Amino acid sequence: MFYIFILGMVAKETQGENTCHTNISYGNEGCESMVCSLDCATNWKGFGECVSTKSPNCICAYPCPN
Repeated sequence: MFYIFILGMVAKETQGENTCHTNISYGNEGCESMVCSLDCATNWKGFGECVSTKSPNCICAYPCPN
C-alpha cells in the first residue's frame, strides 16, 4: 500500500502542481521515517522524509494550496 501512495504523489507532482515544503521537528526524540511519513500524509496529504541536519528533522513535501 505504501508503494501506491508514493506513485500517487509522483503522479500529482508531474501534473504541474506546485510543491510546498514544511519542516516537522521532533525535538530531541529524533525522526522516525514511518512517523514522519504518517504525520505528513495525515496533516498535509504529502510525502515526508527524514533528513539529518543539526537535529534530525522531517521534511514534508505536499501540493501547495491554490
